[in-house]
Amino acid sequence: MGHERGVRLWSLQPDPKTASWVDLGGDLGVVHCAAFSPDGLHVASAADDGTIRILSAISGQSAVQRLPAHEQAVNSVAVSRDGDVIVSCSSDKSVRIWNAHTGDATLPTLDGHTGVVLSASISPDGSSIASASADHTVRLWDVQSGAVIGEPMRGHTGSIWAVTFSHDGRWLASASSGGTVHMWDVATRQASAIGPFQCGEAALTVAFSPDDGLVTAGDDEGRIYLWRTASGEQVHELLHANDQTVLSVAFSPDGTRIVSGGTDNAARIWDIAAVQCIHVLQGHTETVWSVAWSLDARVIATGSGDATLRLWDTMTGAPLATLHGHAKAVQSVAFTNDSRFIVSGCDETTIRKWDVHAACQLPLERRNDPVAALASATLKDGWLVGSAGELILWVPAEYRGYLQVPPCTLRIDRSRVAVRVGDSGLHAGLDWALCWRG
Repeated sequence: MGHERGVRLWSLQPDPKTASWVDLGGDLGVVHCAAFSPDGLHVASAADDGTIRILSAISGQSAVQRLPAHEQAVNSVAVSRDGDVIVSCSSDKSVRIWNAHTGDATLPTLDGHTGVVLSASISPDGSSIASASADHTVRLWDVQSGAVIGEPMRGHTGSIWAVTFSHDGRWLASASSGGTVHMWDVATRQASAIGPFQCGEAALTVAFSPDDGLVTAGDDEGRIYLWRTASGEQVHELLHANDQTVLSVAFSPDGTRIVSGGTDNAARIWDIAAVQCIHVLQGHTETVWSVAWSLDARVIATGSGDATLRLWDTMTGAPLATLHGHAKAVQSVAFTNDSRFIVSGCDETTIRKWDVHAACQLPLERRNDPVAALASATLKDGWLVGSAGELILWVPAEYRGYLQVPPCTLRIDRSRVAVRVGDSGLHAGLDWALCWRG
C-alpha cells in the first residue's frame, strides 16, 4: 500500500483467490496505512500529504470532512444582516467565519487574541467583525480577508465579556469584569468622549437600543443599567429578581422593552418606561446564558445550561417550543435578520441553525407526526425518549454525538458527520411511523 494513491476495499468471499475490489479513492498522496472503524462502516486512511480521511466503506465517499472547527466551547455567535455569514468565537482563543447555508468555513481561523474570546459581533454592513477577549482587548477583523483592522482597542481592566455594534455601525460597546462599559468609535478605534459607564459590579452583557439612543448593561449582582449614548446620563436601574447575575440582555425591536437572562434559571421581560418586570419566562432548569429578540417582534429565544433552547411569545411570555440537540450548555443564541432562523453556540464546540417556524409548529403536530416527536425528544442512555417517557428511536453509541433532527437545519462541528432524522431520513420508512402511531 505504500506506493498507492487512494484506498481499495477487497472482498475475500467466497474465495480469496478470486477476490474482487472496489476503489474508494479519497487520498491525494501516497497512502501509508488504512484501518476499519470498529463497526465496519468506515475506513480511515493516512497519506503522505499530511491528511487523514474517513471514507464510507459502502459508498466510498468521504464521511468526515476536515473542518477548521473550534476545539473548545463556543462562547458567542452572530449572524450577518443578509443571513449569509455566521461568526463564532471560542475558548480556544479564535474567531471563525462560516457560510450560514452550507456550514463551510470561509476563511482560516482568525488568531491574535491571547486569551479566551468571549464575544463577537458583525457590523451592520457585514464588512467587519468585532471580538472581545479575556486578554482585555477588543479587536476588529475584515470579513472578506480575515485581516486584523488596526491595533487592538485597550482600556478595560478586566476580561471583556460582551461586545456589540450600534445599529448604524458607528460605535462599539463593550462590557467587562472591571465593571465598566466602554463605547468605541469604529472608524478611529478610539474610546468615545462619553463614558466609560460604571456598573456596581462586573458587567457581563451589553446592547444598544434599536435607535442607538440608549445602551444597556447587566452586572453580576442582578442590576440592569440604561444610559443615554449622547450624554452618558443614566436613565433607569432595573433590578433583576433575587439579585442573580445578569448574563444577557436584548432590546425589543420597538425599543420599549428589554429581555434579560441570568443565573436563577429564568428570563424576564421588562417594561422600560414603567421600570418593572412584566413577564417571567420559566421552564429552564439551569442558568439562562443567552437571550435574543426576533426582529419581527414575535419570538424571544433563550439558551441555557440545561442544553436546550426555548422559544417564547413576546406579548404573553407563553412558551412556544423547546429545542433539543446540543449536549452541553447553550452559551449564545442569535436570530437571522428575517427572523426565520436561530443560530446557537454551545459549550461542546458545536453551532446549530434552527428553523423557527418549524420549531413553533412542533407542539401542535407532535401527536400525529413521529418526526415532530423526534424533534422534541431527549437523548437518554442511547434512546431518543418522548415527553411521556416513551422510547422512540435507538441511536448507536458512535452516532449519538452527531444527531441532527428537525427543526435543526445545519450543524457545524469538527466533523461533517451528521445523523439526520426527518421525512426523508427515516430509513425504516412507513413501518416505523406506523409502529410509532400504533
